Amino acid sequence: MNIIKLAHLSLRNLFRNGRRTLITVLVSAAGFAALAILAGYMDFSFYGLRELTICKGFTAGGGTGHVQVFNRESLTKEELYPMQFGIEDNEKIRSDIESIDNVSFTMPRIEFNGLISNGDKSISFLGLGVEPDKEAGLIQYWNSLEKMSFKNNLSDEAYVQLEKKGPNSVLLGQQMARALNAEAGTDLMLMSTTVDGAVNAVDVTVAGIIRGAMKAIDRHYLVAPVETAENLLQTDRVSNIVVVLKQTEDTAVTSRIIEKKIAGRSGQTVYSVIPWDRLAEYYYSVRDVYNIIFSFTGIIVVAIVFLSCANTMLMATMERVREIGTLKAIGVSNFWISLMFLIEGFMIGILGIAAGLGLKYIFSVIINSSGFRMPPPPGMSASYLLKIFPASEFLPWIALLILFSTTMSGMLTLLKIRKISIVNSLTHV
Repeated sequence: MNIIKLAHLSLRNLFRNGRRTLITVLVSAAGFAALAILAGYMDFSFYGLRELTICKGFTAGGGTGHVQVFNRESLTKEELYPMQFGIEDNEKIRSDIESIDNVSFTMPRIEFNGLISNGDKSISFLGLGVEPDKEAGLIQYWNSLEKMSFKNNLSDEAYVQLEKKGPNSVLLGQQMARALNAEAGTDLMLMSTTVDGAVNAVDVTVAGIIRGAMKAIDRHYLVAPVETAENLLQTDRVSNIVVVLKQTEDTAVTSRIIEKKIAGRSGQTVYSVIPWDRLAEYYYSVRDVYNIIFSFTGIIVVAIVFLSCANTMLMATMERVREIGTLKAIGVSNFWISLMFLIEGFMIGILGIAAGLGLKYIFSVIINSSGFRMPPPPGMSASYLLKIFPASEFLPWIALLILFSTTMSGMLTLLKIRKISIVNSLTHV
């Protein structure tokens, strides 16, 4: 007995009961396709969540961009008054950063808070001072991503309107606008504390209504031009500088270049350069939850494939008792007989993977063409278009997992084969 003859015999045995083999192959194919589609959805979810964190964000601070620059003291000390640890000379720093090849553009932001009033009612707000054209550019970066469908594009119309209205205009979150009974063109008043500790007020006009990524933030979310925030706080400093790169994959390398570029002449580090992944707590929280769900689902699918294939192998063993006894009688060892069943399981896995690739492609095309929208994730306010990515890097690992489960299912036959005696097997009916 040699491995070639054994493989030929195993292949012939598969077609001895073609219907049962077909059902087992289809179960293996369905398992492979399910895991591949799950991996494609997982890849889509993580990629979309990553880029949405960069472009839009899940806090009142807006999209994280790829890199943010802070005054180092603002991360370690508590401010005694607004903008105490803000960044001065941000134009010079931005110019230095934008000279780096991988950088697309930079933009300043001012984080501030206070009260907003319509004359009859006042509520607290979490404000963000921005350059509207640059924020629109961040949205255009999202819309330019090749891996995202055009149906998932974000609109920059609100920032266009904010740019047109100029200083002393604001964008309100939907829940805040509803609470203040405000709409585009409504006059409101912002009140906050200046850097000198005085109370200042600025009259503003609503330029548009936007929807925050998180429902909890939407009721207090406000966006204003940088000039409005500077006027309200009486400062020329900014809270941080957001850096947008040409592609996310360059983040780690570019962060180190930026750090060297803006290092103080004295050799002391004045600024902290923080990549997006260190600012994205929500991203990692969601990713960890998804990993647990996907892993648990994967375990269930693999278990179903394993049990189905094991049932096929055990049934084949019971039907071929006389054949096993004959092989033992002519001197074939238990090892070679068991190996024959392992090869059969391996071949079932190969056939299942081949069929599974076809099923995966068919269902991926159907899902991607359906236009089906997923409901908003917990805490979010917007639905999103379902899409399945190819996830090619996961397919070899899924194939190995299916092959392992179908091949190892043949190990269960070893216990049965060892108990079969030559005399009893030859008279087995």
